[in-house]
Amino acid sequence: MKLIKKLYPYIILFILTYLGAVKIGPITFSQIWKIPLFVFLIWQVLIKRNDKKLGMIKWSYARATKNLVTANFSVSYFYGVVDFIRYMMFPLMFEYAYRNIKSIRKLDKILLGFAQFIILSGIPFSLGILKSKADDAQSFIDFESYIGMFQNTHGASITTTTAVLILMAYLKVNSTIIKYKTLNYALLIYGISLIYLTFVRTGYLMFIVGVVFLFLPKKLSFKQVVSGLAVFLILGVGFYVLLETNETFYNRIFDIRNGRQTAAGSGRFLFWMAAFELWYNGSVFEMFFGHGFYALIMHIYQKTGLPVFAHNEFFTQLGQNGLLGVIFFIGYLISLFKFIWRRKILPSYRLAMAIFFLYGSLMMTQGGMWFELDIFMVLVFVKLEFEKVLRKRMLSYD
Repeated sequence: MKLIKKLYPYIILFILTYLGAVKIGPITFSQIWKIPLFVFLIWQVLIKRNDKKLGMIKWSYARATKNLVTANFSVSYFYGVVDFIRYMMFPLMFEYAYRNIKSIRKLDKILLGFAQFIILSGIPFSLGILKSKADDAQSFIDFESYIGMFQNTHGASITTTTAVLILMAYLKVNSTIIKYKTLNYALLIYGISLIYLTFVRTGYLMFIVGVVFLFLPKKLSFKQVVSGLAVFLILGVGFYVLLETNETFYNRIFDIRNGRQTAAGSGRFLFWMAAFELWYNGSVFEMFFGHGFYALIMHIYQKTGLPVFAHNEFFTQLGQNGLLGVIFFIGYLISLFKFIWRRKILPSYRLAMAIFFLYGSLMMTQGGMWFELDIFMVLVFVKLEFEKVLRKRMLSYD
């Protein structure tokens, strides 16, 4: 009974995530089940109990609300409301978790458990027991990327990469909440293999950035520099060997599909230019408030033949939400960095900084809001805040 009580939240989450890509009319199942969650969080956080907020949370609420005011909101109000809800999830979940999780140890168990769950969820797909329900626009004829229970390969790569780094962080510090370390190291290796099988370059970059900041020492010694160079040399040789021996990997890195090189991946510059052109040619109101999401993807479609966003959060915000959207996004990033930097003497600082730069690399190469990544970020940053509060209490007793 105790085991069932521990597992049932993950079983429910697996089902909700697995069915997320299923279309129900004009929307997906993922969008449907998040609406009652959004209403619940609004009630618990903003109506039932509205506390003083951290700077990063204020900026986060501001950038979410901005989606409701664009030049073409009357035409694309559905997309504006959807993005408002998506961007509201992070601050709402942060405040809810901070109020309702009662201890750091309990939070550690939730964070580690969620990371382990994300990696373990790939097993039934690796064994062929389940087949992904995702309709992935980045599919290829000559190979299948790992998608698992997620809605697309990018979601699988981004979430699995973050989960692997979380697990790696707990193993690195020999956390006492980890049981069966050998099994967890095996799980780590399996998770890294899943990242590779997504064939998503954004995920590869996030993994490298995360590992660098997770293991970067405060003061570099000559021995550490040599060791670091040796590791990068080994990784570089391994990367080269994969390029030379694995045609699938080579094709994905250089964006070769069906025997032809395309501009879908390496053509991000075209997406950025299209977003900038839309903003630059707009009216004064559109330059400040943006054109809305629908107008942005339609303009990029006209320029490139692909109905996509700009694949860079700065350019997406510029086209969708104008200068105000960019200002709110930069303000959010700065406030988030300050939140972490001011807690640099705390145990979770290095993990939080790794997550921040991992998130930054994602925003530069892809952008958007990713629900599972938001959960990881919420738990890591709440953990950091808990450690600050605990340290203050300990100092007050001295």
